[in-house]
Amino acid sequence: MGSHRAFWNGGSAVRLLILGASGDQGQPQVAAAAAAGHTVRAAARDPVRASAQCVGSTAEWVAVDYAAPVTLARAMQDVDVVLANYPSSSFNAAEPLIAAAELTGRAAHAAGVQRLIFNTSLPVMSEPRGYAAHDVRLTMRHALAAAGVPLICLQPVVFMNNLLRGWAFPHIADESRFLYPHAESLDVSWICQEDLAALMVSAAERPELAGRCYAVGGPEALRGADVAAALSVAAGRPIRFESQSVEAFCAAMEVLMRTRFSPERVRMIEELGNIYRWYNTGAERPFLVDMAPVLRDLPVSLTRFSDWAARQRWSRE
Repeated sequence: MGSHRAFWNGGSAVRLLILGASGDQGQPQVAAAAAAGHTVRAAARDPVRASAQCVGSTAEWVAVDYAAPVTLARAMQDVDVVLANYPSSSFNAAEPLIAAAELTGRAAHAAGVQRLIFNTSLPVMSEPRGYAAHDVRLTMRHALAAAGVPLICLQPVVFMNNLLRGWAFPHIADESRFLYPHAESLDVSWICQEDLAALMVSAAERPELAGRCYAVGGPEALRGADVAAALSVAAGRPIRFESQSVEAFCAAMEVLMRTRFSPERVRMIEELGNIYRWYNTGAERPFLVDMAPVLRDLPVSLTRFSDWAARQRWSRE
């Protein structure tokens, strides 16, 4: 392929390939891209199952397995922009993730893809920090950039959607406690996955931003007590914030990980503790983002935590 194609300029649709489209972060991107009028090809290891989960999706679902590079090459044919999402670097080995990024870059270059949009799924600094989850993502960013395809990186902080997961939701629903490993004074720019999707699609529409890396968060910085107050209104009952120690958080996560991640569990838990201590105490304040300059380049409407919380169910009923 190799030829340059016209980009979206307010009138023409972009042909998008979304990698990791069946995941929690990928699914909103499929919906947002289709709603924006773009042609969407959604990649998953099991596209039949993924398409069944995304009822009403107009995307073309295709199989991509990084162990079979030909599937990636096929998926990228006639594609303008790739939105790249990968499994968590906190709960997966480094080597396959780095290899997947390298394969993505080579395949995109060979197919004539015009731009890559990389969702790092966590905060990433410009230099290694000695935390595996962070440093793997930074290495992946470098690998994608080295492929020679223009790259834009979006680097989100904590997801609001984490509160619906097994380490947070049961405490809220059953005990009216917002228990989380954040210091009481920690300011966090919580972002919902739908807003990340909107930012990813906005980046896909803007070739002039190639080479930029953006830390992205929500429209406000909240402390634990602020989150608990918003949850109380949304749930219709008092919910209190309890600052969980990193050690207690890791012990709880170890129980949740026991079956799925048995061989690597000890190393993963140790790394999880290390990076959460950095999140809480790092001089860079990795969970705090000023979105004003970001929104000048990526003009989307961000969701306040209270509005997001009001749309969720905070009980098991």
